[in-house]
Amino acid sequence: MKTPRNSPSNSVIEPGDRSRSWIESYFANLFQMSAKSAAWNRITFAALLALVSLWALRVYLTWATWGNLSIDCGREMYVPAVLAQGKTLYKDVWFGYMPAAPYINATLYRMFGISLTTLYWAGCLSALTCAVLLFLTGKRLGSWIAGWGAGAVVLFQSFHAWHFCFPLPYSFSSVYGCVSACLFLYLLIHVWDAGSRLWLWAAGLLAGIALCLKLEFGVACFAALGVALGLRVLNKKSLPFFVRDLAAISPGLILVFVVLVWMLSLGGFAFITQENLAGTWPFDYFMKTYGKLWLQRSGLALDGESLRAAAVRGLFSLGAWTEIFLLLLWKRRDLKSHLVRIAVFLCLLPYIALSLHWRLFNTLGAVFFPRDMVLYVSLAGALGLTFGWAHRKERGFAILLLMLFAGLLGSRILLRNTPGGYAIYYNGPAILGFLLLVRALFPEVKDTKPILRRPETLLCLACVGVAAFYSLDYLADPSDLVPLKTDRGTIKVARQVAANYTAGIRLMKESARKGEYVLSVPEDVSLYFLSEADCPTRLYYFQPGVISPGKITEEVMQQLREKNVRYLLWSNRDYSDYGAPKFGTDYAQDLGDYFRSHYHKVGLIAPDSFLDWQTMFTLWEKNEPPTTR
Repeated sequence: MKTPRNSPSNSVIEPGDRSRSWIESYFANLFQMSAKSAAWNRITFAALLALVSLWALRVYLTWATWGNLSIDCGREMYVPAVLAQGKTLYKDVWFGYMPAAPYINATLYRMFGISLTTLYWAGCLSALTCAVLLFLTGKRLGSWIAGWGAGAVVLFQSFHAWHFCFPLPYSFSSVYGCVSACLFLYLLIHVWDAGSRLWLWAAGLLAGIALCLKLEFGVACFAALGVALGLRVLNKKSLPFFVRDLAAISPGLILVFVVLVWMLSLGGFAFITQENLAGTWPFDYFMKTYGKLWLQRSGLALDGESLRAAAVRGLFSLGAWTEIFLLLLWKRRDLKSHLVRIAVFLCLLPYIALSLHWRLFNTLGAVFFPRDMVLYVSLAGALGLTFGWAHRKERGFAILLLMLFAGLLGSRILLRNTPGGYAIYYNGPAILGFLLLVRALFPEVKDTKPILRRPETLLCLACVGVAAFYSLDYLADPSDLVPLKTDRGTIKVARQVAANYTAGIRLMKESARKGEYVLSVPEDVSLYFLSEADCPTRLYYFQPGVISPGKITEEVMQQLREKNVRYLLWSNRDYSDYGAPKFGTDYAQDLGDYFRSHYHKVGLIAPDSFLDWQTMFTLWEKNEPPTTR
C-alpha cells in the first residue's frame, strides 16, 4: 500500500527519530515526490516561455562573439565544408571523433549554405533543445522548477565568448552529444514508467546515435540502458521479457555496427584508431603521451591528492547543507538546538576563510554549484538503489536512473563541474539530479504555497545565479571588438586579431588564384574556411598528440613535397596546458626542423601586432628562387 502524500512519513524529519533511519526516510520522500508528473497549467507554460525568452536574450546579446578562431573551432568550420564538397571523412581529411557530427553539419551546409550563420543557428538551437528537454524531464519527475533551473543553467553556460560554447564550439560532436544525452534521458525515464517498448526502441536508437557522435556519450547511454534493462528483468523475473527488451534496442546496436564497419573499411583498425580519433581512442599516441594531464585538467583525476581535496570539499558541502537543514527544517528552538546550529556554522568558517578566501561568490558556488556535483549525484544514485528496491513498484527508480546516468555521462568531469569549460556539455543531467536531491530535503512543499516562497525555488535560483554570475566573466570585451567580415560570415574579434586574419585570408585567396597553397601552423584552421581555400595536407592542424612521430609526420612531409606550398602562416599559438608550449620545439621537432630548413622567416603579416595571448601570424616563404609576390 502506498503511503499517502501528506502522511506523517512526509513531514519534516526530526533528528533522533528512531522509527526509521534518516536515509530511508529521505529516499522515501525522494521517490514519492517524483512519483507524479507536474501538470501543464498556466504556470508551467509561463515557465517554458520564460526559458525560451532567456534563450532568445542570450542569443541576441552575445551574437557572433562566440568561439575562438585559433582553437578547435576552425576544425568544426572546415571539416564539414570539405565533406559538403564530396570528400570522405578520415580518408581525405583527418578527424578526431566519431563521424556523425561533421556529416550532420555538412548536410546543414548543403541545405542552408556554407557559412558561419549555419553553424551559429545549429548551436543555438541545440542549446535551446537541451534546456527544454531538461525542463520536461524535471516536470516528468515532479518538479518543473528543478527542470527549469537545470535548463536555465545550460542556457547561461552555452553562450560564452569562448571555445567552450554551443554556437561555435571546440566540438560539435560534444554539442550534438549533449542534445542526444538530454533526449536519451527523457526517453529513459519513460522506459521505466511506460509499458510500451516504443520508448525502449527510441532510447536504444538514441544511444546508437550518441555513440556515433562521441564515444563517451554513447558509452554512458548504453551503460544506463543496460542498468534499466537489468532492473526491468529483475522486476519482471522473466527471461523472455529480457529477450524482447534486447530486441527492442537492436536497431541502435545495428546502427553502431554499420558505422564501425564503414570506418574500418576506409583504412583498417590502425588507420582509424592511430591516425585519427586523437583523444578518443584510449591507446592512441595522444592519450599515451598527454592523456593523463588532459583528463586531470577536465576533472577525471583520481590520484590521492585530488581525492583528498574532494573529500574536504565534500565535508564542507555536507556541513553547509546540514546547516541549511538545521536553520530551515529543524523545528526545535531551545538552547541546545541553537548551540548545535552555532557549532556547525563555526566549523564551516575555516574552510570559507582558507579555501574560499571569504568571497561570497566562491561560497555560494561551493554550496549551490559544487565542483564535485557529479560525484554527489552518482553516490546518491548508487545509495538509492540500495534502499530503493523495496519501493520498486513506485516510480522511484526513474529518478535513480537519472542520477546513475548523470554519473556515467559526467565521469569525465567527476571532480571539476563548473558552469564553463568541458563541463557544459556533460553536466545538464547532473544539475537536474542535484536540484531534485535538494528538493527532497523539503518534503513540506505544497502546490498551494506561492512559487517564490517555496524553498526549492530559492535554491534553484541560487544555482542559476551562480551560473549567471560566472557567465559575466565570459562576455566579449566591447571596447576592443570589431566585426571580421568574410564571404562566409561575420564574427566579432579583437581589433588586432581581425587585422591578422584579414591579411591571412587575403594571402590565401591570392595564393589560390595562382595555384599555390598556404599552410597554417600549428592550428588556425579557420583560415581555410574563411578564405574558401583547401589545406594542402590531410592533417590540417598540429597540436600536441595529433601529429605523432613516424608515419603521420612522413605523410605530412610527403604531401607538402607534392603540393606547391609557397607560404607558411606560423601563429603564436601556445600549448602550455599540455606541457609542450611551442610547436616544432617542444613537440613535433621533426616537422619543425623540416619547416625551418625548407622555409625562411619573412616577418609579421600584420606589422603592428604585439599580441601574446591572441592570434598573431608570422609569414614564412619557401626557399626557392622567388617569383613576383
